[in-house]
Amino acid sequence: MKYTPFLIVKEGLFYTIPIYQRLFEWDSENIITLLEDLKKEYDQTSGKGDYYIGMLTSTKDNELVDGQQRFTVMMLLGCVLQDYSNEWASFLITNNRTRLDFTSRPLDNNYLRCLIEHKDEGRLSFKNLKMQNGRKLIKAFMEDSYETVNDRALFSSYIYHHLCFFISNLPDGYNPRDLNKYFERMNTSGKNLEQHEILKVKLLSNLDGDIDKYMLLWNKLADVDTLLIRRRKDENFGDRKNEALKADISTIFAHNLINGISDGLHDNALAISDIQSSSTAPKNEREINQDSRCALSFPYLLLQVLYRKIGQKINCKINDFFKPSNLLSIFEEYLPFSGKNVNKQDIKDFMETLVKARLALDICFVRPTEYGYALDMNLNEDNDILKKLQMLQSMLYVSSSNYTNYRWFNWLMDVVDASKGIPDAQRLYSYMKEKADEVFPLPSYDTLTYQGDNRYWFWRLDFYIWLHRNEIFDKDSPEMDIVENYIFKRNRSIEHIAPQTPQSNSMMQWDNTETDKTLRDSFGNLVMISQGLNSALSNESYEVKTAHVQSYCNGAKSGSIESLKLLMVHKEYSKGWNKDAIKEHGEKMYDWLKASFEDK
Repeated sequence: MKYTPFLIVKEGLFYTIPIYQRLFEWDSENIITLLEDLKKEYDQTSGKGDYYIGMLTSTKDNELVDGQQRFTVMMLLGCVLQDYSNEWASFLITNNRTRLDFTSRPLDNNYLRCLIEHKDEGRLSFKNLKMQNGRKLIKAFMEDSYETVNDRALFSSYIYHHLCFFISNLPDGYNPRDLNKYFERMNTSGKNLEQHEILKVKLLSNLDGDIDKYMLLWNKLADVDTLLIRRRKDENFGDRKNEALKADISTIFAHNLINGISDGLHDNALAISDIQSSSTAPKNEREINQDSRCALSFPYLLLQVLYRKIGQKINCKINDFFKPSNLLSIFEEYLPFSGKNVNKQDIKDFMETLVKARLALDICFVRPTEYGYALDMNLNEDNDILKKLQMLQSMLYVSSSNYTNYRWFNWLMDVVDASKGIPDAQRLYSYMKEKADEVFPLPSYDTLTYQGDNRYWFWRLDFYIWLHRNEIFDKDSPEMDIVENYIFKRNRSIEHIAPQTPQSNSMMQWDNTETDKTLRDSFGNLVMISQGLNSALSNESYEVKTAHVQSYCNGAKSGSIESLKLLMVHKEYSKGWNKDAIKEHGEKMYDWLKASFEDK
C-alpha cells in the first residue's frame, strides 16, 4: 500500500525498530542524494509529482523488518521541516508519542526526541552523530536551496504530501527467527546484517528474562573502537578499570562499571531532562576515541574467546576455525544456539569471558592510532616499563594477523586471568616476551633469506635495537631521536640494500656465482620496508638508499623511519656498502637476534 508522511499521520501508524536491526548508517552522500532528487522532482513537476523512496516491510505489530534507514531519514527531515511547515509536527509526535521507536536503544530514542524538540544538544552526554550530521545537512540544504521562508515552506509541504513509499506487511505467524531470516534475505538498504549481528539474536534469544541486559551488553562490546570504560568526572579512573576486570556481568551492571550500562536499561520514556543531568551516560562512539581502535575486529574477538573456552576440542583446521566468514557455523557447532544441544549456562559463561576479553583489550593491550599506538593501564608504574610493554605489544601486533591467529591474545588473557584485575606491567611484559621466545624459536642464519617468510625477525630485530638504544647510539645524536620515535608498522616488502640488478655505473656488482647469489639474498643485505618505498627505491644504488635515511637525520623528513636495521646500516657503513660489509652486518644483526632471547 502506498503511503506518505501525511497518510501515516492520517491512519495513526507508529513504527518500531526491532533489536536485530543495525544502527542508523546513512552518510552525507546518501542524504544529499535524496534531497537533490526530491528538489529535482519538485522543480520539474511544479510540486505536483510523487517521489518514491522504495518499499518498507513491517509486521502486523508495525515492526520495521526492513526500511529503518529510510524511515529514520524521514524523521530527520521532519525535525528540520517542521520549522517551515507545521504539518510535520504531527508526523514527529502525536499524543506525546514519537512516530518511530528504537527497541532496546533508549539512548537513540532520547537523542531523536531531543532533535524533534530542538533541545540544547550541548547539555546531552550522548549524541548519535549520524543523526546529528543528517539533521545539519538537511538544515543547510534548505537554507542554501531556498532563500525565502515561503519557498522553504512550500518545499516542506511538498515532501510531506509527496514523499511516497510502499509498506508491505508480513503475514501473521512470523516469529523473531523468521523475521531475522527475512531481513537477511530482503534487506534493501544495500547493507546486509553481518554474521555477528545475526549471532547476537540467535545466541542471546536463549537467555529468556536476561535478554535485554545481554543485548545491551553485546551492543557495547561489538563497538570495539569505543572504550568500554571512559573517564567520568571526579572518579578514580584506574580503580573502576580494575574493578571491572575482576567483576562478573551482574556486578558490572549493579555498579555501572561500563559507560552507558545503567542508562541503557532505563525505561524508554526517560525524559530528556533526566538524561541531561546524568554524569554517567556515554558519549557517542563516533565522538570519542577517533584516533584509536581495537587491535581485533569484533568477529575475530568472538572466535578468540570461543577458542579460549573450548581449547583443544576443535575438530577442524585452525585457519578454518578463525575465519570470520565461518562465524555462525563455528558457533553452531561449538556453542549451539538452536536445537536440543543449547546450554544456557554455557552461553552465559561465554558472555562472561567475552566481557573480560574486551576489557583486557581496552586496558592491557595497545590500541592502534593514526600516529602509532596507545597504552594506558593507569598504573603507578615506571614509564619506562610501560613504554617497553607498549613496544613489545606493538611488535607482536604488527607481526600477527588472522593467518597467524593473533597468538598473543591468549598470552594476554593468561596474565589477566591470573592477576584477577589489571596485571603488573612488568609481569605482563615478561610473560608475553617469554611466550614469544617459545613460539618463535630463532632459525639458522642460512634460512633468513629473501626467499623465506622471515618478516617476524625484522620486527624482532628492530625491537631489540629500540630496547638497547642507549647502548647503541649516542644520547644526543640524530639517530637517537629517530629510534626514540620509532613506530612499528605492518611493512611487509623485503628490499635488497645492494640491488639484485645494480645499475651499470654502480660500484657494487654481483658475480654470477652461488656464493654471490647467497650473499645477495642473505639477511645482511635485506631490510623490510613498505611497498611504496620499495617501489620508489627500486634498483637504486646504496648511496641513494642511505640518502633516504639521512633525510631523517637532518630533519628533512619527519615521522617514523621504516626500518631500524636500515638505520644501523647507515650508521656503520656510511662510506660504502660492499660484500664484506654485508657479511659483517648480517652476522652482527644475527648475534643481536640471539641476544634478544636473553632479554627479560
